[in-house]
Amino acid sequence: MILTGLINGIIMGGILSLPVLGVAVVYGITGIPNFAIGLIGVFGGFVTWYFLSYNLVLALIVGVGVCFPIGYFLQKLLLTPISNKGGDAILFFVITISLGFVFEGLTRAIFPRPSISIALPYLGSFTVGGVTVEVIKLLALVFALSTLTAIRLLEIHTRPGQSWQATSRNLKLAKLVGVNTDRVYAVAHGIGCSLACIGAIFWGSLYNLNVLSGWELGFLGFIIAVVGGIGNIWGGMLSALLMGLVLSFSGYFLDGNWQSVLLYAIVITVLIVSPRGILGSERAL
Repeated sequence: MILTGLINGIIMGGILSLPVLGVAVVYGITGIPNFAIGLIGVFGGFVTWYFLSYNLVLALIVGVGVCFPIGYFLQKLLLTPISNKGGDAILFFVITISLGFVFEGLTRAIFPRPSISIALPYLGSFTVGGVTVEVIKLLALVFALSTLTAIRLLEIHTRPGQSWQATSRNLKLAKLVGVNTDRVYAVAHGIGCSLACIGAIFWGSLYNLNVLSGWELGFLGFIIAVVGGIGNIWGGMLSALLMGLVLSFSGYFLDGNWQSVLLYAIVITVLIVSPRGILGSERAL
C-alpha cells in the first residue's frame, strides 16, 4: 500500500505540476496572476479532444497551439496595457476571474459535451514492486521534469531566456538595455497557457475533463505554486510532488471529504511557517 501510494502520488504530482509550471512562468515573468489559466487549458483540452477523430498529432498541435496565441494576445492586448496604466492585484484578480467565466462559457457553447475523456494511445504498463504503472502516467511526470529543465536551460544559455530573467528581476533596467519587455510578457503568457493545456490533456486522459475542471486545475495550480514559492518553478515542482503524495496517501487512509481538509491545512501551515513558500518566492506577493 505504501509503495502504491508513493508511486500514485508522484505521478499525480507530475500531472499537477504542469498547470503549476504555467502559473509559475506567467507570474514569475509578468508578475500577473492569471486565474483563468486553468480554463484556457481546459478549452485547449476540448479542442484536442475534438480533433482526435482526425489525427492524434494534429489534435495535440492544434489543442496546444491554440492556447499559445490566446495567452500571447491576452497579455499583449489586455493585461500589459492595464499594467502600464497602474492596474493593481485586485483589478487583475477581477479581470482574470471574468476571463475564466468567458472561457467556461465558450467551452460550453462550442462543444456539445460537458464532460469528455481524451483517449491517448495505450503505451503499455510495467510493474514495480507489485504495483502496475501505466506508461502514459509516467510520461506526464517525465514531461513535467523535462519542461522544467528545458526552461531553466533556456534561461541560462539563450538570449531570449536571459531577457526573461532580466525582465522578471528588474523591469526598468531590462527596458534600458533594449529588451522588448512587452513581447517577453506575451511569450511567457503564451507558454504558460500552453503548459496548462498539456496538463489538462494528461488530466483528461486519466480522468474525465469537464467545463468546470479548469477552475479546479487553475486554483490547485495557483495554491501549489504559492506553497512552492510563487514564480519559483523548482519550488512549484517540489510542491506539486508533495501535494500529489498528500492526496494519494490521504485517499488510502481517510474519507474523500477529508482529503481537501488535510491538503489545505498543510497549505495554511506551510504558509504560516514560510510565507514566501518552501523555496521562496521569486516575486513579492
